[in-house]
Amino acid sequence: MTLQMEKVVFKYSGTFLVVLLSILTLGIYIGYWFLNRKEAIQSISRKNEVPFRWWMVFTVFLSLSFLLFFVETYLFTPYGRVIIESVQIILVYYFLGLLYYSVFRIKERIENHYEAVQMNRILLFLFHIWYLQYKINQLHKEESEELVMGEGLA
Repeated sequence: MTLQMEKVVFKYSGTFLVVLLSILTLGIYIGYWFLNRKEAIQSISRKNEVPFRWWMVFTVFLSLSFLLFFVETYLFTPYGRVIIESVQIILVYYFLGLLYYSVFRIKERIENHYEAVQMNRILLFLFHIWYLQYKINQLHKEESEELVMGEGLA
């Protein structure tokens, strides 16, 4: 498996750390993950296929939902809480649609840009950014191995 002789533009992050942060922040880190890797994603794709403005909106939505979880009983009547919950359920479905649309667009871009990478669609569906980060980390490992092998030849 040979990589194209291009530097990996994505940030290396421990996969376990990405999983842990996603769970501890109740999904807020997922929005941060996309926004933090915006330049890398755009550098391997000429098209703007990942809607980063929507990721900004949903990161704010997830943050507000997290805060509302703790204070909604003090701020809203039972009827108000039901309305808030209904809106949140609708927005969660939009969030899931945005998540899967984005990860599959990034998968296509990575596979087109780095010829050695092949991603499993089922694993991508089940583990979304966690699987993407795992594959990005593999790219970093292969790049460092090539550098070591290249230095041995010189």
